[in-house]
This record gives sequence, structure tokens and C-alpha cells, in this order.
Amino acid sequence: MGGEPADRPGDGDEPAVADMVPELAEAEAEAEAAEADALAEAARARTGAARPRIRQTAGLALAALLTAAAVTLTVLMFWQHGTVAAQRAGDRRFVDAARDGIVALLSIEHTRARADVQRVLDLSTGQFHDDFARSADDFVKTAQDSQAVTKGSVNAAALEKVDGDQAVVLIAAVSEVSNVGGARQDPRPFRISVTVTRDGEECKMSDVEFVP
Repeated sequence: MGGEPADRPGDGDEPAVADMVPELAEAEAEAEAAEADALAEAARARTGAARPRIRQTAGLALAALLTAAAVTLTVLMFWQHGTVAAQRAGDRRFVDAARDGIVALLSIEHTRARADVQRVLDLSTGQFHDDFARSADDFVKTAQDSQAVTKGSVNAAALEKVDGDQAVVLIAAVSEVSNVGGARQDPRPFRISVTVTRDGEECKMSDVEFVP
């Protein structure tokens, strides 16, 4: 009865708990490492998928900017073209008014001198109109007394400058003179500086200067 206690069944067959701790710790570390690798792989997958989306979004934004720039440029081109066309049309009106006025001024026929003088007045404005109106009767009388016919033509007309509603046009003209007997004088060339001013909806001569 007083002998050593009997061994419990199986004590020698089972591993001690202390011997199992390193193995459990190693398994846990491996599991954690595997989980970390899985998370890293998932992050890389998300990043790789996001990059094409970022590139696609950037490409769409760039395309939108280029489209907007192209539309803006087109609008500016049309606006500039319209502005230039309108300016050229305005310049042409100045030149045409100077040309018509000089042709009228150099074309007086004694049989219709009064009407020819009135046409010059109709194409004039400002100081030139007023000065010509004061001498209109003398002009008509001279044409009738001389029984002369003058016919003017413009060889060239060029716009020198534009300042708002006023422009200066240079004219190269020729006047041919004949009388009732058929005698003709040699054509007389003229160089004329014509100031043209807007008068309401029309452009008219406001000053005429014969240039030597």
C-alpha cells in the first residue's frame, strides 16, 4: 500500500503541452503571413484595376478640353471673319462714295447743268456741301455759257486711312472736255484727296483737295 503511485494510462504516449507551443506559434505566424500576402495581393489587384480607370478618366477629360478648345477657336474664327468682312464692306462704302462723288463733280453737261450740280450736292455733306451750294449758280452759268461738256472717270481709288465715321480716299481721275462744236481738249488727269464722312446711312464727300 505504501508503494509508489501507479502511472496514469497513456502518460508516456501524449506530447507535453510545452512541446506544442513553438509549433502553434509557428503555425499562427504562417497564417498571419499568408493573410498579409492575400491582403497585399488584393491591394495590388485594386491598384492595377484603378490605373486603367484613372487613365481612361484622364483621357476623357483631355478629349473634353480639346473639344471645348476647338469649339471656342471655331467661334472666334467665325467672329473674326464676320468682323473683317463687315470692316471691308464699310471700307468699300467709303471708296465707292469718293468715286461716285468725283465722277459727278467732273461730269457736267451744259444742257443739264442744274441737275448735274444738284447731283454733286446730293453726294456731298459738311463744309464741301455748303461751299459748293454757295457757288452752284455760278457753276451752272459757266457751264451753260461755255456750252461745254465734261466727262469724268476714275482710273484708281485707294483707301488711305479710316478714322471712325470718316475716311480719306485717294483718287486718280481723268476729265475729258468738249464743246457744242465738237472740239475736244486733251484729257486732263487729276490726283484728288477726298474726305468721306458718314451722313446717316450714307457716306458722302465732305472735303475735296486736288493734289499737285
